[in-house]
Amino acid sequence: MKKKKENPQNTPTATSMAESDWSSLPKELLHLISQRLDVELDLIRFRSTCSTWRSSSLPIPNLTLKFPHPYQSSINNTTQFHSLSKRSFFLIKPPLQRPWLIKITQNPNGKTKLLHPLLSYQSSHPLHFPHALDFSELYVLELGNDYIIDSEQILPCDYVYPEKIVAVTCKEKGPLVIGTFISTKKSVSLKTNGDEIWCVITDMSINLVDICVFKGRPYMIDGIGRTIIVGLGLHNFNSEGALLRVDIYECLGFDYSGKDVLRINVFRFDEKECKWADLMSLGDRVLFLGNGCSFSASASDLCVSKGNCVIFIDDAFLNFNGKNMQYGNCVFDLDQGKLSPLSDCPDYFNLFWPPAEWIGECCVPK
Repeated sequence: MKKKKENPQNTPTATSMAESDWSSLPKELLHLISQRLDVELDLIRFRSTCSTWRSSSLPIPNLTLKFPHPYQSSINNTTQFHSLSKRSFFLIKPPLQRPWLIKITQNPNGKTKLLHPLLSYQSSHPLHFPHALDFSELYVLELGNDYIIDSEQILPCDYVYPEKIVAVTCKEKGPLVIGTFISTKKSVSLKTNGDEIWCVITDMSINLVDICVFKGRPYMIDGIGRTIIVGLGLHNFNSEGALLRVDIYECLGFDYSGKDVLRINVFRFDEKECKWADLMSLGDRVLFLGNGCSFSASASDLCVSKGNCVIFIDDAFLNFNGKNMQYGNCVFDLDQGKLSPLSDCPDYFNLFWPPAEWIGECCVPK
């Protein structure tokens, strides 16, 4: 008896077998997946897949964050707040093209501004960019973010204002916001999850020089490296990488044999021992240091020839050793111990501005 031949059209192929109805995934599973997405951009992409995924996911974190003005509050017993805008650094990576590093802000109303990535305190002067960037059509990496006050909200009488603000989004709970102030004695304002009352610490026993968020927990550090970890436990928080501390020793106005007098020591925080350990090399990493947000990226992601260097942005060095660096931006090569203007290092300089030619080709005119 001959075996009846199957109709090729009815025979399942590798392609048809691989096809699945992703919208039919259990809602409980979709909700759990959304809880594991710590980067806001990833959550937005996840929710935009279909209506089922969107309805089963966590909501987008509320961007409406406010920060109290401590001195005004103490004078008239009323709490006055500044509205905060989120400032983020993104790396846009097209296939076989030079990547582009951008800086944007998003205010509580959802309005987005494109800022010059090398300048600080310019939220009221966005760059003119006659195109619309669709992040859903591009490969984008979020490198870091912080929160700032728009310059329109800073009045001449505001002789103290937040020097640096960080926020921890706690999934479905309220955010924790913390910051330092520019003044002779720096104070810290802290609002924990679920609390409606701000805790303003005006008499700090240590001179804070930086604050940051690492694995969902705020860290504060003073001038000699002493570190305070705010006791906030966040569950289901995924984060790769390490917490780094950079000590910079500079000697301005002197010149020894034409060499820049600058020394940089890098330390890595040992979470088990709760102490800082020397880090001899950054390896493939490039570290970006600014007055506000600092972050790192791999040389391979940046498409540059080497890592193990530090790039100063946000007017970090307006002048160094008598040299007028463009915008105060420079590159320190840890291998050579040499400081150079960013404009002398095209590999790194071309990451910023102006954008590469492919930007105009793949973007939609406004």
